[in-house]
Amino acid sequence: MNKTRVLVFGATGIGKTSLCNVLSGRSRPTDGGAKGVTAKSHQYGVFASEGKKIELIDTVGLHEGRDGTVPADKAVLQLVELLERAKDGFSLLVHVIRASRITKEFEDDHKFFVEKLAQRKIPVLLVVTGCENEDPMQTWVEKNRQSFSQFGYHEIVATCFAEGGPLESHFGPLREQSRGLVLQAIDRLALNEPALLYGGDTGSSFNKTLTSLWNSFVEISGLPKKYRRGLHESAFALMRRVGIPDDVAKMALKHLPDLVEELANKAPMPGAGKIARKISEKVLGVIFAKKGSS
Repeated sequence: MNKTRVLVFGATGIGKTSLCNVLSGRSRPTDGGAKGVTAKSHQYGVFASEGKKIELIDTVGLHEGRDGTVPADKAVLQLVELLERAKDGFSLLVHVIRASRITKEFEDDHKFFVEKLAQRKIPVLLVVTGCENEDPMQTWVEKNRQSFSQFGYHEIVATCFAEGGPLESHFGPLREQSRGLVLQAIDRLALNEPALLYGGDTGSSFNKTLTSLWNSFVEISGLPKKYRRGLHESAFALMRRVGIPDDVAKMALKHLPDLVEELANKAPMPGAGKIARKISEKVLGVIFAKKGSS
């Protein structure tokens, strides 16, 4: 049975982790404070629903600034890690927002995940949290449906994933109702097989995908302009130029040989790609070994 891989995204503090916890039956930390608690993307263990195996990937908010949970210089690592988690593709995107007005963060998230990352190849479900004051909750959606028509969501579901405090007796039944509504929407909307974003028959590699997303990510996440990638600049050269931390550079070590092999395969010599890949792995290994001992 194929896994239904669901990418959950949205701004910090709007209930992404709470949603994932309730859907999966897991319990990761949540916090309504000024700083979000999801410091990196997290892949939940597979759980079953409606006869399907579902895997949720909870993402860090793109807009975490230098004073947030994820400093800007670490945000680049989050993009690399996100693309790693995307290697098996996704069956559905779930955009999570609070029941409020449409913000620039909302529009940026939609543009990055739906248009840039998924290239509109994957269905998108909009989950609106904080609808516990509407009766029924879907009333909020009906009041505001027209405002979201331009974004092309396949469905919009009003929910409540709040818990605890003096209103828990009110929240509990609404959480259970919300869980059922979202899982039913996932069952209806998810692709039968995850759509690949790179690799396979997509015609794109990890590095091509990273290149196409990099500058958009820099702009949205609030990184300094120096992080923008030059037209002919390699990812590795950019990292060294801007002083990216070692953990990010080492993460690149796993993928830069893919780029070298890809370029070398265009050479007329048979097997040039595999040879170049082996050489690049050894060279990069020496670079990092020397850097670690200095």
